[in-house]
Amino acid sequence: NTIVWDLENHSTPHALICGATGSGKSVCVKSIVEYAKVAGIKNIVILDPKYEFMSYANNAGVAVLNEISAIEEGMKQMVAYMEDLVKTGGREKTLIVFDEFADAVANSRSGSELKGYEHIQVGVFATGAPKMQRQHTDTEKSLEENLRILLQKGRSCGIRIVAATQRASVKVITGDAKVNFPVQICFRVPKATDSQVVIDEPGAEGLAGMGDGLIKSPQYNDIIRFQAYYIPQ
Repeated sequence: NTIVWDLENHSTPHALICGATGSGKSVCVKSIVEYAKVAGIKNIVILDPKYEFMSYANNAGVAVLNEISAIEEGMKQMVAYMEDLVKTGGREKTLIVFDEFADAVANSRSGSELKGYEHIQVGVFATGAPKMQRQHTDTEKSLEENLRILLQKGRSCGIRIVAATQRASVKVITGDAKVNFPVQICFRVPKATDSQVVIDEPGAEGLAGMGDGLIKSPQYNDIIRFQAYYIPQ
């Protein structure tokens, strides 16, 4: 039987993928990109902090962003693009692939680093020179906030997100975060607790690797064991 993640199904818009080195996670993500191209999705954005997807850098309709600063700016632009689609009632099928998102979020700006300042004139010195003062003007949204906005609001205008990570961090993959990922895929992980973080059950720690995985989705009544597909590039 073929296990399917249907991008047209509004109950399964986004997928979370976790797996240790050698588990088959990266191959699965690359195969999703290949299937998306075959399916005619012309707008694919790959956020790739570990430079594993550079082979797509020159592909038409595919944008690859690597540096954290570029990823932050790219997500900010995607939120603005989504907001325009929502306001105009537009719909454009877009696939965002965020590889190693847990590490990227951990290394992105937060707190005071997101605050913007400007030098504003607050008076005049006795000499006639302007008196300037550095004042806080605005605060940017963090990478994690922008990702959450896209996950929550982007589904209605055709945005689909695949977020992948080697690290099953409870600080990033929280219960609230998983609500936004109806499809949860776990390849082999080191510990049963890692499996529980991703799919709420142990079991992925005993998988064979090389694409042997567990998938939890509203399309199926129970967690299903499957062998991930592979499309050679």
